[in-house]
Amino acid sequence: MKAIQVVNYGGPEVAKVQTADVPSRNPKEVLVRVVASSINPVDIKHMTPNTIQKIDHFPKVLGWDVTGVVMEADQDSDFKAGDRVTAMHPQGSWQQILAIAENELVKLPDAINFAAGASIPLAAVTALQALEKLQLKQDETLLVTGATGSVGGYAVQIAKQKGFSVAGLVRSTAQKEIVQQWSVDEVYTNEEKIPVFDAVFDTAGFLERTDFIKQGGKLITVSDDAISRKLEKHSLFAEHNYVSINQSDLQQAVDFTLAGKLQTRVTAIYSMNEIQTALKHAS
Repeated sequence: MKAIQVVNYGGPEVAKVQTADVPSRNPKEVLVRVVASSINPVDIKHMTPNTIQKIDHFPKVLGWDVTGVVMEADQDSDFKAGDRVTAMHPQGSWQQILAIAENELVKLPDAINFAAGASIPLAAVTALQALEKLQLKQDETLLVTGATGSVGGYAVQIAKQKGFSVAGLVRSTAQKEIVQQWSVDEVYTNEEKIPVFDAVFDTAGFLERTDFIKQGGKLITVSDDAISRKLEKHSLFAEHNYVSINQSDLQQAVDFTLAGKLQTRVTAIYSMNEIQTALKHAS
């Protein structure tokens, strides 16, 4: 089979399409033929030298998101050959065939195409888990920074579906229109006066500012940057979010998408052999 392997730290040029062994399937695992994956910021960070993200050995297959078709499963499995599936499969999704634990997989409805489905697992599950950590009450207000990004975009939509008062923070006025389509209560740019919020879900690295979070408010961030001591002292809690594989969270994200409560976004579609071009686009 073919796999996209990162052969060293660097830019898009270090990602190569190579021949690799087909993985063997253990009991309670499902063999999946991959149809689509995605490029996430964490993949770029892993490839880039001198970041907090490290690669333990080379060559390395990256990628977190998977959609595909089941090739083989246990006889008593909930999955059978031909089933459409999706999963969050950290560090290893950029290859043609995967062995994935059955309890990490979710069936992908026919109404969600493979490319759209591959945009869901990492970003939507990250958003779900971060919002859960914030422990929002119905009368509390939420600001999502980086609201046009994949995680931020899902967070805005999920929070609205759960009935919270949600605003977005974006870089420019031109980006406001993207977030407004999700029926948020307000969208701000950095140049505007931003009111204080009870809680902030930070996807953009605003870890020094306290002006838009109330004294004793709450913050969760997906940034790798350190949270400033000033922000920690200002807040009830200010913590990093580290996503974990969770089948029920992924199922919830898929159900939301199927019901039209989550809008997926696919910027472009590339073949495996176009990985370097795709990485340039994503960087």
